[in-house]
Amino acid sequence: MKRYDFDEIIDRKRTNCVKYDGYQDIYGADNLIPLWVADMDFRTPDFVFEAIEKRMKHPVLGYFIHSEGFYQSIINWMQRRHQWTIEKDWIYFAPGIVPGLSFLVQAFAAPGDKVLVQTPVYHPFYYVVENQGRQIVRNSLKLVDDHFEMDYTHLEDCLRQGVKMMILCNPHNPLGRCWTKEELKKVGELCLKYHCLLISDEIHSDLIMPGYKHTPMASISEEISQNTITCMAPSKTFNIAGLSTSEIIISNAELRKQFEKLMYDGIHIFVGNIFGEVALEACYTEGDEWLSQLLQYLKGNVDFIQQYIKDNIPEIKTFRHEATYLPWLDFSALGMSHQQLFRLLVDKAQLALNDGAIFGEEGLNHFRINVACPRVTLEKAMEQLKLTFRSQSCISAR
Repeated sequence: MKRYDFDEIIDRKRTNCVKYDGYQDIYGADNLIPLWVADMDFRTPDFVFEAIEKRMKHPVLGYFIHSEGFYQSIINWMQRRHQWTIEKDWIYFAPGIVPGLSFLVQAFAAPGDKVLVQTPVYHPFYYVVENQGRQIVRNSLKLVDDHFEMDYTHLEDCLRQGVKMMILCNPHNPLGRCWTKEELKKVGELCLKYHCLLISDEIHSDLIMPGYKHTPMASISEEISQNTITCMAPSKTFNIAGLSTSEIIISNAELRKQFEKLMYDGIHIFVGNIFGEVALEACYTEGDEWLSQLLQYLKGNVDFIQQYIKDNIPEIKTFRHEATYLPWLDFSALGMSHQQLFRLLVDKAQLALNDGAIFGEEGLNHFRINVACPRVTLEKAMEQLKLTFRSQSCISAR
């Protein structure tokens, strides 16, 4: 069995990389450890490059159609990894999950319609709704001990007011929840009850920590499946976001017709780039062992930062982390304003973390950290974090 090296240090600077070359305008500094945007500092798997190189040997890169292998790799992956049986006709291409969500809002919600999100949540959820003239309805998640849960009473109150669409984050970003089948079933049934179309963003569905299991919303029952559109991609899992290739899965025939009218007749999007196609097929065909090793490494990184913070900066609250490589940190107990925390992290700790406020008002005094990097990078980041907050009067030296 091949062993993959996730400790390898790869220099990504000066490659037009958003994570390393694009943070200066946001943070106002150019000497930070970038632990923000959600891509990984690990080498993209060798089987992806091999598939691309094989296709590059053909001398023509013209128009193409999706191959049977493209569709079958998705079908097989969903069955093998998630015990979810899907069909070829259900699968549509999208050039990324966020564009896909934007298309779905256009297709199934009219201007002025209400669209529900559960906050705090991945910030483009707001953009694809509000920037297209639809109304955001917020259903805040609630903290219970060391994790977050859904407020079903408030959710039902919101749906009762005529919400046309709900965009679910499953697993949840940035709160790191892997929703259980029972939790999802309640949501699905409420959406059915109030005739609310359910869009399930499951881009992090393969990034589940050991001991937890992802449940595709559309796999729960036939009734829920007919009212659910699922968005997935190999981009986060296999570090191929630059290839802009995602899949949208729709089992309901009438919803498919409506979506096709927008995508084919309106926007005229059929396929993406040919290298995205071959990379997706390679990932979903050959990626099991690589993913298994990745998840073990990511779990080690999550455990490392949580233990380090507990031992050295216990004023920073961590949460039970079940999915994604993006833990959520609460700095509220440090007694500083959000802006003070932001500036300390940038100017003193020299860290670029995601500003929690972009995820919603619940994110004030919170920050999201990307742990998908070599352990030595996290060790340096944690040491800088410790030294910064030890120097503040709110923390005594330990």
